[in-house]
Amino acid sequence: MRRFILMLASLMLPTTVSAQEPGPGYASFVRTTILARYADLEPSIIFWRDVMGFSYAGEPRENTGDSSPIGWDEKAKRYFTSFTSKEGSTVALLMVEDAPEFPHLNMPVDGTAYGGVVLVHTAKNLEGLYDRAVVNNVKVVKPYGPSATGLSMQIYLRAPTGQLVEIYEMIPQPKE
Repeated sequence: MRRFILMLASLMLPTTVSAQEPGPGYASFVRTTILARYADLEPSIIFWRDVMGFSYAGEPRENTGDSSPIGWDEKAKRYFTSFTSKEGSTVALLMVEDAPEFPHLNMPVDGTAYGGVVLVHTAKNLEGLYDRAVVNNVKVVKPYGPSATGLSMQIYLRAPTGQLVEIYEMIPQPKE
């Protein structure tokens, strides 16, 4: 009986997962890519670099030649650049020029209706980030203040490409 209990206990103990190649059906997060108009580039640089503090990969080069299920043909001019946080997360812009041969991009301006996306980020010195947002005329959806749980301070901003961006900073909790 004792041997049975020990065997059962060993099966119930948590096991560590070793780092190995992913098996079938596995996905890995690479970056968030936002479809945007080329005209959104400058406001996006201000938002992601100057307000959020991400590093900017630099001016995008023009590309043509491939069609896409998103709607452009081989002649459509498109551009790609990215912004990387200090911790390594990446927000990329895949931009197209507004042109007669490209379908109009319907960018969100308000709300997060079903199917909408909220980009969530953590911050250090959230109050300073909020101040930079105000100075740079970024649309503030929720001003600097405590979250509903009271465990963090948070703000909600509207990115120039329409996405709602939640940024929070945990409030240090007293040790028990």
